[in-house]
Amino acid sequence: MKNPYAPGFWCAITALVLLSATYFYGIMLAHQIDKALVFLDSAAALIAVMAIVMVAVASVQGQRVKKRQCERGKTLVLIWDTKVALRRVETVFDRYFWGSYWQPGRTFQEVMGELTGTPLEKSLEVLKKQCLELDRQIAEDGRHWLNNARELSNVATAMARERYQLDYCDPRAEVTGGAVINRDFEVLVYTWTARLKSFDHQLDEIEVQYS
Repeated sequence: MKNPYAPGFWCAITALVLLSATYFYGIMLAHQIDKALVFLDSAAALIAVMAIVMVAVASVQGQRVKKRQCERGKTLVLIWDTKVALRRVETVFDRYFWGSYWQPGRTFQEVMGELTGTPLEKSLEVLKKQCLELDRQIAEDGRHWLNNARELSNVATAMARERYQLDYCDPRAEVTGGAVINRDFEVLVYTWTARLKSFDHQLDEIEVQYS
């Protein structure tokens, strides 16, 4: 990265050297060699001081830029890790509700519509921890990313309970009740999809911001 102060610094040095040289030769032409040498020493010392100051400023600025780059890199890694955790939740969710989960061999908690101990619960917990780290790194508005993860977890829990009712309550016993349950489950599916897409979109936006 180029130093933005460099052009101004070299312009100032050039102007100082030209002025010093002009004044020095002016004194020499007046046959005052001693005064000319004293002035030359003073000008050289001033130029050296300016150079040292400029190097110090450039060094401090370089350290700040390097620190910012390191922070941006760390944030990007956290964003990517959060994306991976979100993809894992999405994959496990699909298997949980539409795949092998609804086969024989489930635990009592799973049969009763609870997420306790399931792969989906574990993947959601990993996502929450990752979002908490991202919130600490970005520190925008408290726990924005953690709240997103919690919303997904709440929807997944509600879907598990609703699916339990669909599996173990006979909708034909009460047509109206069955219709309500189905409609509620459809709403939850839509809510899950919408929040998942929103979460992913927000991560894409912040990734672009820190890239």
